[in-house]
Amino acid sequence: MRHSLIRISLLALLAASGVSTMLVAACAGSEDDGAQAPREAGADAPLLGDASGDAAEAGASLGDPCGDPAGLQAGAPWPLRGGCPKRAGYSAAGGPVTATVKWSLLADAGATSPAISANGLVWVGTNEGDVIAVSPAGALLASLPTGAAVTSSPAIAASGFTIIGSTNGKLYAVDRVTHAPDAGADSGDDDADVAPTARSIFELAVGPVASSPVIGADGTIYVGTTDGKLVAVAADGSGSSWSVTTNDTSGSSPCIAADGTIYVGSSDGHLYAVTPEGSIKWSYQASGAVTGSPVVGGDETVYVGSSDGTLHAVTPDGSRLWTFATGGPISGSAAVRAGVVYVGSADKKLHAVATTDGVEAWSYATQGIVATPVVGADGSVYVGSTDGRIYVVRPTGSLFFAVNVKGRVSSAPAIGADGTLYVTTDTALVAVGP
Repeated sequence: MRHSLIRISLLALLAASGVSTMLVAACAGSEDDGAQAPREAGADAPLLGDASGDAAEAGASLGDPCGDPAGLQAGAPWPLRGGCPKRAGYSAAGGPVTATVKWSLLADAGATSPAISANGLVWVGTNEGDVIAVSPAGALLASLPTGAAVTSSPAIAASGFTIIGSTNGKLYAVDRVTHAPDAGADSGDDDADVAPTARSIFELAVGPVASSPVIGADGTIYVGTTDGKLVAVAADGSGSSWSVTTNDTSGSSPCIAADGTIYVGSSDGHLYAVTPEGSIKWSYQASGAVTGSPVVGGDETVYVGSSDGTLHAVTPDGSRLWTFATGGPISGSAAVRAGVVYVGSADKKLHAVATTDGVEAWSYATQGIVATPVVGADGSVYVGSTDGRIYVVRPTGSLFFAVNVKGRVSSAPAIGADGTLYVTTDTALVAVGP
């Protein structure tokens, strides 16, 4: 395992020094790989689009877009996948406004989404089995080996500890790095090829984890396991207080509504609503397996996609509000803001759908499967695709810009306090903007 840490660190140094051929680059007309340019509404789309901006949708109430964040680290700009307990994918900070790649750190982290702590550290897991902390400048600061692939996404608890699961069957709390982040990835230190080992605060056996934990206002950690359970864990990791059977084998991540209800999907085709005490309130039959996380809107409506390509809007009592059919399976999660829910699909499109009636406002076509989107303060939508690009789409569906990140994007990005967008690919952790 130490060998893998050395390899990641050496690759990071090569990337920082410009030696690696895997460095990402903005694709503002500089593509040389023969790939077809992104298309918009059936016509060739510029990689730098209309920079004038569009106003966010007016007249639609945001409601409570977040839920109660008391269990998460204060001041963390993006403490977990989806940004907040509801996982609505909304950031009060704006995202990047330039198609500039700040840095890339080579790591096989494409299955996870970044979390950003209050001091700007970026945490991700890797398929090589490590939990890594990266400075805002792209330096690998610390790593904790788990011995098995880490496809879970981290959550930053109120304590400042990073909570994350591993496919080895354990849930970890990892100590934050206590020294100040480095000024840059290329420090010139001869010992910089070995990252310090992060400190494990607790390791609790819960079952194999592929989902992102979510943390309640009282500090309780809720996490799904791929042996079919939703588990509630004490904030200090001393044990689990309950578990319920969900039959999930895919790793759907739970979310928490404003009233404390925990929602989680399952590969058995159901959306489950669970009380904080561990009782199932109801289950909703979707039209296919639910592999992504449910998300909760400002009016407490729950949105979840299924493997048959259907986006479901479900009321807090478990009733169907509406459904919307995309042209391919939905494996990720939606994002919701100001009366619009955004969802990616294997039909290679990002869809914008009205929260009131499920009518599509627009769609934007890419060249690959579209992953989980996030929304910035101005309504711009940031989303990756397996075509190797990050797209920034205006609230009206026009392209602002796209960046070639030279790797397949299958997970959700994260927005930092300064507007930097962090995204994982199957080859690297990439910082774009601001």
